[in-house]
Amino acid sequence: MSEADYSFHVLVAGAGIGGISAALAAARLGQRVLLVEQAEEVGGTGVFSSVSLICQFRDSNGRPVTSGIHRELFPAAYTHYSEQLVPTYDEHDLQAAYRQLLAAEPNLTVWCGTAVTGVEVRAGSIRRIQVSGKHTGTVAAGIYLDATADGNLSALAGLDYRLGREEDGRLQSATATFKVSGFDKTRLREPDIRQWSAIHSLRKELLPYYLAMKEEGKTNNPRAGITCFPYPGGEALLFNSTSVLEVDPTRPETLDRGMEEGARQARELFAAIAQHPAFRNARLDYIAPKLGVREGRRITGEYELTAEDCLSARRFDDMVAACAYSLDIHDPQGGKTRLEPIPAPGYYHIPYRSLIPKGCANLLLSSRCISGTHEAHSSYRIMASVSAIGEAAGTAAALYLHRGLTDVRQVKPEQIRFVLQLRGQFVEGPVERIELPLPVERIVTE
Repeated sequence: MSEADYSFHVLVAGAGIGGISAALAAARLGQRVLLVEQAEEVGGTGVFSSVSLICQFRDSNGRPVTSGIHRELFPAAYTHYSEQLVPTYDEHDLQAAYRQLLAAEPNLTVWCGTAVTGVEVRAGSIRRIQVSGKHTGTVAAGIYLDATADGNLSALAGLDYRLGREEDGRLQSATATFKVSGFDKTRLREPDIRQWSAIHSLRKELLPYYLAMKEEGKTNNPRAGITCFPYPGGEALLFNSTSVLEVDPTRPETLDRGMEEGARQARELFAAIAQHPAFRNARLDYIAPKLGVREGRRITGEYELTAEDCLSARRFDDMVAACAYSLDIHDPQGGKTRLEPIPAPGYYHIPYRSLIPKGCANLLLSSRCISGTHEAHSSYRIMASVSAIGEAAGTAAALYLHRGLTDVRQVKPEQIRFVLQLRGQFVEGPVERIELPLPVERIVTE
C-alpha cells in the first residue's frame, strides 16, 4: 500500500443504499472501512430523490429474493406484506435507519461532504485516491468499492464504461418528485389510499385535470399519465410524474437545468391536481431536493447483464444477488414507459462477474453502475437489488482481504454466498464453508 495521509482496509465511495450496504457488510466482517460521500449527508437517491415505493423484491410466489441488509432497512415490508397494500416508506425514516446502522459499527468511519477527486492507478491496481472537502488529502486502502450511482470512481481510474442506450447514447428521463398532504380523502372514490385499488382510482380521478392543462399548453411535461404513491399511514402522497429529458449526470450543467425544469413541472402538476375537489386545500410540502436521475455510467465488467438475461429469468453459477423488478424504461425521448415484468419464477440472478470491472484488480462495483445494458440497468437500478449488490460487494471485499488475495477475480462466489446466507441474504447455488474473520455469532443478524 502506498504512503498516504489516511489508510483503511476498505474504501467505499458513495453513501446511497449500495455504498451503505457494502460498508456495513465489510465492517461486520472485521474490516476497517471508510465510507466517503460527496453530499453533506448519507442517503443517496432513496432519501434525496425519494419515490416512496418499495419496489418489487418478491418472486412470483411471494418469496423475498432480497433480504439481508435490505430487510434491516425496511422490516415492515417483510413482516406486514399484503398484495392489496402499496409497500412504501418515508425518506426521513430511511435516513434515520441508515444513520443508526452506520453508527453501530465501530470499524466504520463516514466522511460526508468529501469528494473523490483523483485516483492513482499503478500496474492495474488502485494505489490511493485523492479527496477534497471536509476531509482533504490522500487515502490508501487494500480494496476499493465504487458505490457511486454513476461510476465516478471507476471513471476517475480510467476504466471503460457505457452511457445511455446502445443505439444513440440517450439516457432515461429524469424526475423531480414532490410531496402533497392536506387533501380530503373523503372526497375520493376510494378513500383508503394505502390500497393499490385506491391509488389506481386516484390516478384516474386526477388525470383529466392534468390532461386539460396539457391541452391548454400550460405545461410541456411529456408524461402521458400521473404516477403517485402513498406515504406510510396514507396521510400524504409522493408524486413521481414529472419527466425531464436530456439529463446526463456526467455533465453537471444538465443536472442544474434539469432540476429547474423538474421543479417547474412539479408546480404545474400540483396546480392541475389542486382543481380536484379533494385537493382544493392541499399543500405542496416540498419538491425533492435532488433530481431523480435514473441512469448514469455503466462500467464495463467481466460480464454484461442483458435484457435477455432478465426476461429469461437467467441463473448464473457465480450468482451473488437477485432482482425481481421489471424492466422499467422511461423513454429518453419522452414517449411511453416500457414496463415489462420478469416472467416466472419472477426473478433473475446477478453474477459476481458483473461487479468486477475490467482493468483493475482491487476494485468492485457496488451500486447501479455494475456492468449491464441500458435495458437491464432499468431493472436492477432499484433499492432492493442495489442493496443486494452492495452487500455482496462488501462481503467479497472482506474475503479478498481476509484471504490475502491479489485480484478480486480470485474471490470464490461459493464463499461469498456462504457468508451472505449466514446473514440471512437470499442466495442460490453451492456454497463453500470457510473460516470467517469474525466468529459466526458476530455476523449473523439477530
